[in-house]
Amino acid sequence: MKFADAALYEVKIAGKNNFASYKSSLTKKKHHNQLGLGLKALAAGDPTPLLVMQMDTKEAIYVNKSLLEMFGCELSSEFYDYYGQSLLNLISPGDQARVKEEFTDFVESAVDEERFRGDCQILTADARTLRVFCDMKYSVNQRYGALVYISFVPN
Repeated sequence: MKFADAALYEVKIAGKNNFASYKSSLTKKKHHNQLGLGLKALAAGDPTPLLVMQMDTKEAIYVNKSLLEMFGCELSSEFYDYYGQSLLNLISPGDQARVKEEFTDFVESAVDEERFRGDCQILTADARTLRVFCDMKYSVNQRYGALVYISFVPN
């Protein structure tokens, strides 16, 4: 059941009319969590949750197809390996110090539903540099604790 569930989430992230066979890399990390994200959250004004990061572990626990495409990854497992439990792995070296300071300041003082917006350059897994606008939302989830939802929008 666990193997089928891991493959199912790969298909959900890849979009309709796809299939996936189980691979051991899909269950090495527990990234395929249901966060209760849905139309109600989107209708309430939440940004599209392209990346959801759990603050206790600094893990990326949810990514969608748009994020995979932006970062040049085919599967979420490829993105999680590239991410490597650090948001800074996604940021271009010239912006890393500033983004680290801004992000740290934001999460240290954020309260539930607070937002931070800024821009930076990201470095994709296939070595492209893209300027993006980031919309971050801090949220406290009963099941997962403190989360940050990050939407990357190309500038």
